[in-house]
Amino acid sequence: MKTLVVNLDKCTGCRLCELACSYRHFKLMNPKKSRIRVVRLPHEPSDMPIYCLQCGLCIEACPVKAISRNPKTGAVEVDIDKCVGCGFCVHVCPYGAASLDPETGKALICDLCGGDPECVKACQEGALLYLEADRAAEYKRMLFSRLGRRELAPLAPEER
Repeated sequence: MKTLVVNLDKCTGCRLCELACSYRHFKLMNPKKSRIRVVRLPHEPSDMPIYCLQCGLCIEACPVKAISRNPKTGAVEVDIDKCVGCGFCVHVCPYGAASLDPETGKALICDLCGGDPECVKACQEGALLYLEADRAAEYKRMLFSRLGRRELAPLAPEER
């Protein structure tokens, strides 16, 4: 089973991943319809792609059972026809990766593009990787250790 990971040292904040995602799913270049979001940290010289870690908390939270796990890819998938746009998935997502489509109000959650993520292909710096679980765990441990050292301390977003 493969998983999506990020090498923070390589992300330049170009946001091509956002455009590739929105184009793959909607044939539009619209970052607000992307299932991956790049956050620029004002207090640090780094950018952080935020994406679904496929934890599945949203699956149990969905009152209409519109969210399920694809047995082949392991990805969380939303049945748009069943989704009522209640936002419970957004509420329970601990990473801020789930969002609602600004036009339809339906859930936007990464489905790993059926096992061939467009964001990975669009990332010219190689910051986004789609790796087997054991290799991906190395990147996850590095990211978590940086959090532990407070290199990536969470802050409230500034008002714009």
